[in-house]
Amino acid sequence: MRTLAVTGIFCSTFAMTAAAGMPPQPGVTLEPHRAVYDLTLAWASGQSGIEGLHGRFVYSFTGAPCEGYVTEMRMVTDIAREHGAMVTDQTSSSFEDLEKGAFSFSSKMFADYNLQSETAGEANRAADHKIAVKLGDQNPFDIGKAQFPTEYLANVLDAAAAGKHVYEAASFDGSGEEVMRAVTLIGDREKGVGSGPDQWPVTTAYFPIATHDGDQTPDYTVSMLLAENGVSRDLLMDFGNFKMAGHLDKLEMLDPAACEGLPTTAASQR
Repeated sequence: MRTLAVTGIFCSTFAMTAAAGMPPQPGVTLEPHRAVYDLTLAWASGQSGIEGLHGRFVYSFTGAPCEGYVTEMRMVTDIAREHGAMVTDQTSSSFEDLEKGAFSFSSKMFADYNLQSETAGEANRAADHKIAVKLGDQNPFDIGKAQFPTEYLANVLDAAAAGKHVYEAASFDGSGEEVMRAVTLIGDREKGVGSGPDQWPVTTAYFPIATHDGDQTPDYTVSMLLAENGVSRDLLMDFGNFKMAGHLDKLEMLDPAACEGLPTTAASQR
């Protein structure tokens, strides 16, 4: 299972595709916040073996354009299966500097309290816009041109504010070595909750970068109500043979960074 990223579906005649490797400078203001979501099983196929699911997803977003953004996530799920329950615990931390084109990341995945996988690395965009990735002690390797997660999110919001209905770009989030093709379908603008900011229903589908067939099934999709300040509600994560819903339970807006030093996480210190 992959964590939220975060940060579409298809079929629109009003498509906006980013020039590969040369993303526009985002004009939106992403507001620091901490959100807690209750997770439940929305649907499961008979082949999945999943009979029930509940959990919590905690998402923290801090920083500012002047010093970069930090994203920290933890997702814990208790999954009821035909042959016994399983508890998964995923954590991830990343630091992203949109201006410098730098991205560092780390993640761990536990199943029944046993470590299943661990990833740490960094990616940097060169003058030719190509990205070099270094994982652990491995030698750097080139993944071509792509956008990082916060960069992609900001550009989706820019497209939504401009009245566009589709945004598409190559995306690299550090959850694997491959670049994905991300396609986001953007619905009509909606009034925010109470006096909150306006929002859009969006769905993002992730495909292998070499796939361009419109009938190809995405690796996974994420749907949500995305507010113009970057806060997400009503999550729906589709992993193919099961779907997981996330209801926003708690939201705390945080103070913007003072730009007096880099945010500190395990990822940003790499």
